Amino acid sequence: MNREEPSILVVDDEHGIREGCRKVLSEEGFKVTTAGDGIEALEICKAGNKFSVALVDLMMPRLGGLELLGRLRALDPDLLLIIITAHATIDTAVEGTKQGAYSYIPKPFTPDELMITIRNGLERQSLALETKRLREERERRLLEVASERSRCGTILKCITDGLLVINREKLVVLRNDAAARILPKASKPDIPFPMAKLEEPKFERMIDEIFEDDPGPRIVSQELDMGTSNFMVNISPVIEPNGETSGAVAVFHDVTELKQLETAKSMFVSMVAHELKSPLAATEGWLNLLLSGLVKDDPKQARHVIERSYIRVKTLRNLVAELLNITAIETGNFQLHRSSVNVAVIARQAVDAAGDKARGKAIELTLNDRSRDGTKTSLADEEALTLIFSNLIDNAIKYTPHGGTIVVQLAQNGMYASFSVKDNGIGIKAEELDKVFDEFYRIKNEDTFDIPGTGLGLSLVKRLVELHQGQIEAESTPGAGSVFTVRIPLS
Repeated sequence: MNREEPSILVVDDEHGIREGCRKVLSEEGFKVTTAGDGIEALEICKAGNKFSVALVDLMMPRLGGLELLGRLRALDPDLLLIIITAHATIDTAVEGTKQGAYSYIPKPFTPDELMITIRNGLERQSLALETKRLREERERRLLEVASERSRCGTILKCITDGLLVINREKLVVLRNDAAARILPKASKPDIPFPMAKLEEPKFERMIDEIFEDDPGPRIVSQELDMGTSNFMVNISPVIEPNGETSGAVAVFHDVTELKQLETAKSMFVSMVAHELKSPLAATEGWLNLLLSGLVKDDPKQARHVIERSYIRVKTLRNLVAELLNITAIETGNFQLHRSSVNVAVIARQAVDAAGDKARGKAIELTLNDRSRDGTKTSLADEEALTLIFSNLIDNAIKYTPHGGTIVVQLAQNGMYASFSVKDNGIGIKAEELDKVFDEFYRIKNEDTFDIPGTGLGLSLVKRLVELHQGQIEAESTPGAGSVFTVRIPLS
């Protein structure tokens, strides 16, 4: 089987997925072979079958997807590897990339999503193979590559990573458009030009390391900060047939998004640890008091200890529920059970449930129903609607000072049941208002320093509102308070 006639291997322990992929791909003219697990897939490949693409599930018996990726890459370095999984995470995506995966498709996926990923991958594979062929043909004379740049210009423009070629005299003899964007100082001088004009000392030291070390194939890698972006820079020597190093090829890969995800993950772990620590410590203290026997002769005091412990445990349970809900929504596993519900009844229940917390800060919490008859129903999931009300009211209580006021107002706005939560709390600056619905985002200033929270509440509210085909918006004035308004379609 040659590369002009693409053949695809589908490896998945689910019969439905294998047959679905086979049917879709066969109709598009591909030759498709299926395997029920990793061991069977390896046996097929070792039997001499050649494939252009391998679709690999992560969770399989006998041999997992990540290990299979590495073994398939060892058998055929040019094989296009694509992960198909219902368990995609940042860690699995990164690990899959390390094992040579081009991309991953989260289950469930449509035929269009499958074909777009495969076609894009085959185009990139074709470009990579062509680039490899051209590089091998011209490896002896890097300056010839520069003089013939018009012939490979189309290929280079299709490469999204930055590419620089530096000869032994430390002259930049080749650059692509991506490199010119990444390094603005590389876009102005005519080729060739001294590498020093890039004004990137760390990059120059990496090139020096390539030229000064013992000759031989190797890669020098380092993450470099360039302006507001982060790049993983990989530099390899160009080795002549006589063993001499005649130059170096540098590739700049943008890892800014991965760094941001790492930062978000670290912030998440830190926030969750902080939020778990306080109620756990309090619960431990109350239980130690109970176990010490100091309150065994006072049933009233013992009940108080148990009640306080219960409140803290409930706080932990709510935090876990928030995290599970966010995860379920992101993975597509969150189910809504929509029916006609009375918004006013849900609002009253949420206000009553938050009464003790509001009274603890001497906050006046009231419900104002301006809907036409107070009984308008909305097509909504009752549990999700309760979460929306509870989170907005709880958020208002957190950021409203002692003795403040909170008004929950209901109204009918055309085809929508509209409700708002208005407080006279600390408010939000205009530049931060658009970020309050982002996951893990929390406003940090002297007014919010001692206010607990993970930054998930408003993000969860926005997700739930959107799942109802509803709308949410926020208005705020620093020092005067905030208003969060939600509109849910009527039945």
